[in-house]
Amino acid sequence: MKNISFYRIGLLFKRYFCENWKKDVIVAAIIFAVEMLTSLEQEVSTISWAVLFVFFILYSGRIFGMLGKPQKAINYLMLPASRGEKLTVNIILSHFYYPALLIVASCLGIWASSFFCYFIYDEFTFKSIEFIGSAKFWGIEIWYLCLFILLNNAIMMFGSVYFRKAAVIKTLLCEFAFITLYSIVMTLIVFKMCLHEALYLTADKIEYGNVIFSVFMLCVIAFFWVLSYLRLKETEA
Repeated sequence: MKNISFYRIGLLFKRYFCENWKKDVIVAAIIFAVEMLTSLEQEVSTISWAVLFVFFILYSGRIFGMLGKPQKAINYLMLPASRGEKLTVNIILSHFYYPALLIVASCLGIWASSFFCYFIYDEFTFKSIEFIGSAKFWGIEIWYLCLFILLNNAIMMFGSVYFRKAAVIKTLLCEFAFITLYSIVMTLIVFKMCLHEALYLTADKIEYGNVIFSVFMLCVIAFFWVLSYLRLKETEA
């Protein structure tokens, strides 16, 4: 079982969709309805990243939720698949499949509002999506938004396998405490550098800093994947 088997990975995906396809359809329908209703009076709409982010948190926080219930935990841990295969499937589901599902549902909801507007206002105007506008969330570029979502999903996934009960709440509290501490430390560092007039920002320095930050974020994401694997290994032991 130590080697990765695509056949067993396929069986894990099949098991997931057989058990959860109704839940995913309901969530996609909710996002579809929210985006459609909020876009009725807009000619150009943007994806509601804030709404999607809440669903990302809830989903990633329950990805290993079955481990909190003894009977479901036994059934899951006894599945004929290795820890690496289980983790791979859950990474794909929480980091790629679920975000793609919600974003597609959002786009379809925005486009569907065009047809509803035809019946309401008796005129048809196909609504376009401001991908450039929606690429910013509180001033964050789309690339950093994606990194932030992936990092949050990785942390929530680790929390779901680490905490047995109330995984979402406990993980969010840990995240909040860490972000608060990190913000305080960074503020003090920047303030000290500015105070001594040692901070001279140029375009090259900013671009170099962005690259370093992106690499750092990717490393942290991978780090939480490894932590999730080790915790899953410890759980199965």
